[in-house]
Amino acid sequence: MTLDPLSYQCPEHHTDLTPLVTEALDDDAPPVAFFGLRRKPSGPRPFQVIVTCPGAGGAAAHQLTCAGNWTQ
Repeated sequence: MTLDPLSYQCPEHHTDLTPLVTEALDDDAPPVAFFGLRRKPSGPRPFQVIVTCPGAGGAAAHQLTCAGNWTQ
């Protein structure tokens, strides 16, 4: 999977959220019951996911919305 932008960071804690974004996109993938009957969309696909930043230095966790494009 290729993301655009390539990485996501919490602006408040400077924590790398890219693995959480990737995991959220994997979880949102629709199951394909009839593989081969549907063509995969080509090109980048827009996305928007909500991830939880774990916080840093004793700060509390909080949610962030991350958006961009991804290709598989």
